Amino acid sequence: MGWGDEIMALGEAEKLSGNVAIVDASGMPRQHPAWLGHLKIAKPSESFENSVLNCPGHRPYIKSVTAASWKWKEYTPRAGRIQFSPEEQKQSNKLVGNFVVIEPFLKNKVESQNRGWGWGNFAALTQLVDVDWVQVGATKPKLLPNARWIQTKTARDMAVVLSKAKSFVAPEGGMHHTAASLNLAGVVIFGGFISPQVTGYSCHTNIFTGDDTESSLGCGKRVKCIHCERAMQEITPEYVATKLKVYLDGK
Repeated sequence: MGWGDEIMALGEAEKLSGNVAIVDASGMPRQHPAWLGHLKIAKPSESFENSVLNCPGHRPYIKSVTAASWKWKEYTPRAGRIQFSPEEQKQSNKLVGNFVVIEPFLKNKVESQNRGWGWGNFAALTQLVDVDWVQVGATKPKLLPNARWIQTKTARDMAVVLSKAKSFVAPEGGMHHTAASLNLAGVVIFGGFISPQVTGYSCHTNIFTGDDTESSLGCGKRVKCIHCERAMQEITPEYVATKLKVYLDGK
């Protein structure tokens, strides 16, 4: 929950007419770095014609939450369009190459373990597909085989890198929402935690293997989950490589 939520909030705002405020539970306009430079989004001091309630605790795809799990609603997200500043455009123009961005890491939380595909799978993938693999991050991460690092100090920097990428591979999360904002095709590994029927985009190949639960929308477990572990085990590097190559071959 975080950066990707704000890109979806921006998408909700873009559907409305006039100046739009994205507001908190008290009706006060919010601001977020994902919306910087977007002429449609009202700043706190500006008047607005329409508003969208979207903030922590009020997300349109969340039915409920407990310490043990999230319960999801079926939802069709629309990724808002990130607007790059002139300086960010200059950064983008400096990027060269026909690279693929890959993200093997998630936040260090128990529920993130349920969303993780595992280092070994990502490492196998970068050895199966011969491309210019790129990892991003504010500090140099542990690099996958055949991968290089492009420093990105902020999520907006990550968006700049994605804007020049050929494709991407990532878990469900902030990167896949950012890629959708840029209309970048790629492979999103959902596993069994949350379904593409909740946060998936049609421009991506969404790999979901968790429909054997009581909810076809994913289990949402916030504690260690054997179901999620088994769901990820069903996704092989060979299968992901096949899906990625469709984009690399221009199909």
